[in-house]
Amino acid sequence: MLESLKNQPLSMDAIPAAAQKPLQPETPKPLKLMAAKGALPLPPETLILVWYQLSFETDPDITAAVAETVASFDVGILANLAAHDFPESVLDWLAKSTTDETVLEKIILNPKTHDATLMDLAAIASRNTVDLIAENQVRILRSPEIIEKIYLNPAARMATVDKLIALAREHQIEFASLKALQEAMQTKDFVDDKPGLSDEEFEAVLAQSSKESAAEKTDSDENLRDLKPIEDTTEESTEEAQHRLTRSQIIDRMNAPQRVRLALMGSREDRSILLRDTRRIVYMSVIKSPKMSLGEVGSIASSKSMPDEIIGYIAQRRDWIRYYPIVVALVNNPKCPLSESVGMMRQLRLNDLKNLQRSKSIPAQLARQAQMLYRQKMEHR
Repeated sequence: MLESLKNQPLSMDAIPAAAQKPLQPETPKPLKLMAAKGALPLPPETLILVWYQLSFETDPDITAAVAETVASFDVGILANLAAHDFPESVLDWLAKSTTDETVLEKIILNPKTHDATLMDLAAIASRNTVDLIAENQVRILRSPEIIEKIYLNPAARMATVDKLIALAREHQIEFASLKALQEAMQTKDFVDDKPGLSDEEFEAVLAQSSKESAAEKTDSDENLRDLKPIEDTTEESTEEAQHRLTRSQIIDRMNAPQRVRLALMGSREDRSILLRDTRRIVYMSVIKSPKMSLGEVGSIASSKSMPDEIIGYIAQRRDWIRYYPIVVALVNNPKCPLSESVGMMRQLRLNDLKNLQRSKSIPAQLARQAQMLYRQKMEHR
């Protein structure tokens, strides 16, 4: 699996002798700062090596000076440097030190650039830069992780994503980090003749979702104590209800690939709307979203209107059933597979077991098991 580069300082043998003095440990700080600010009489191709080395300094004044110098350096010169045969770690550092698209273009087109650099860049780059990365099919096929990063980048055009997905399907590429997308791609429902939203409209939806997601708080075990089924939400204000209606109308115009992507990238509100989609590829993409919070999982686990597959999937996620409120929600849900419910029931506290054995909504066999377990625990108190 492709991973980000772990850059290290270069060997001093790779630095021209005339530029080694500012890089020595005993060199006074003022001279290091002069080098960091590009104030030494050195050619640009040497300066960039000096800046790279100084970026590993522990003094924040020096590293800040390097960052500021690179950000304000002549773009034309920097772009020419980005096309040079530098070590891949230097090109990786430069890609992370600039946002100028001219410089990034040269880095992307440089055969010396490591695939991991493009992978990291694909996750945060602008639309045009993403398009350029996506054009290099040799790299894409060699490192499918680049497609995964592009897919989850809100700035990536849906048209670009669609082309990459088509390429992935053609070459039977597997995605290690996007299992939901992998499964969706293999179904006939993923091929949708519906035009969906335009690139501009979908990009606006993702941008709004990103803002909403950033404002959402991460749920903890404490937040799970007062779970409510997803259909038992509190009454919305008129403004909130109108916003949800508008959002639902927008999502209704999306085609299947757009809905799957929104399920994996969208906000909590997007996921709550998409959960009601009748297509398996959509609602299973929602539950497998990397943004799914514990609070959402708990609410979904409490819901008796969810498809059986969703409840079964939650019950099999060991990282989720570590949380007691989710376990309680699952065993009380008649859609939870009996084999899973019986196993989880042993974790229940006495009061929850007492309530479970009296429940009319669960299978009779489970209620009897709860009664037996309750008696056993009472006897050993």
